[in-house]
Amino acid sequence: MKTLSLAAFVLLAACHPAAEAPKQITLTSQSITLPVETATLPAEILSVNCAACHSPEMILSQPKLKPEQWQAEVTKMRGAYKASIDEKDDAKIVEALLALPNQQ
Repeated sequence: MKTLSLAAFVLLAACHPAAEAPKQITLTSQSITLPVETATLPAEILSVNCAACHSPEMILSQPKLKPEQWQAEVTKMRGAYKASIDEKDDAKIVEALLALPNQQ
């Protein structure tokens, strides 16, 4: 019985095609050129506190919000996203956000 099992194994191994060699992969470097940022923020407080994470274009394209909504956003950035915004700057930031052209 052992002879038959061993013979069957050898026969199966002989009939099984050899594993194909892995295909070669060629990696190439790619580069892109990003457009020049042209928007500027009208208030330094926004550049210091908001532009570390958000582009000026993103800040300038926000929907119109009420002061309490902007305050909630600033609080969320500090709490949820760990933005290093000093609480004493909150009023100045909200005032600057309300003064943006898209907010008027």
